[in-house]
Amino acid sequence: MKLFYHCSSCKKENKITIKSDNRYDFQKEVGGDEMNVNCTHCGKLDKKHINRFHAKANKVIILGGLVAGAVATLFLLNFGWIATATFSIPIFVWLNEEKRASAFNKVMIPRR
Repeated sequence: MKLFYHCSSCKKENKITIKSDNRYDFQKEVGGDEMNVNCTHCGKLDKKHINRFHAKANKVIILGGLVAGAVATLFLLNFGWIATATFSIPIFVWLNEEKRASAFNKVMIPRR
């Protein structure tokens, strides 16, 4: 799961490097309700509230699930469970990433 925000000046999406499973842990890691961010496109320095960040599924982890499904296919080739392993592993990885991102986006911190 990756965290993003939209720049208030150029309206483009920017990624941040902080990794967190929910907004409360994110708030503890940032050390407050707001975070100073710098847009990578226009260079504007801005303050964003924690509720303005949103999560998306990490495509690299989903690609890793596809590779794991392909490797499992090679090992299960003689057992006859090829389709089950090939399709289930990437789907479980994708669903897990989407569930984590959705859980982060659903919870909001009350404004003070």
